[in-house]
Amino acid sequence: MVLLKKGTIAAAFVVASVFAGQAASAQDASAPVTQEQLDAVAFSDDELQKFIKANTAAVELQKEGREAVVTTIEEAGLTVDRFNELAQANRQKKLDEVAKDDKEKEAFANVVKAVVKLQPENKQKVDKAITDQGLTMEQYEKIYTAFQNDKAVQTKVQLLLQEK
Repeated sequence: MVLLKKGTIAAAFVVASVFAGQAASAQDASAPVTQEQLDAVAFSDDELQKFIKANTAAVELQKEGREAVVTTIEEAGLTVDRFNELAQANRQKKLDEVAKDDKEKEAFANVVKAVVKLQPENKQKVDKAITDQGLTMEQYEKIYTAFQNDKAVQTKVQLLLQEK
């Protein structure tokens, strides 16, 4: 959503698309990953399994968080598209020009307040989901960064996912 901050939560939430996108494309890359590269991955299978479980939980929490934001927007009488238009106008200091009336501006402001309140709650849930799997946030972020940037880590995660 437009107001979600970048960082740990965003990183956790992006992994789902990364699994579908980067990992799949890693197998199609012109330079295949060798067994030696897989063996050299700096993370144990256990750590990667924890990462997969933590990510799965984080993705589910992200989905719930998105649904809560959408519900909040709709309960305020706005559509997601309209809310995004108003948010962009607000960032450009043009909310008064774009909003239909004071009622719409008030609805937008109320949604923003609600979403801002949801963010720390969602972050706590994601952090807990990660630590419940036995990873620290630092470990999770380290594995996530490696997953994003290292084809061998991507391939190893894919192999572990296929084993399930």
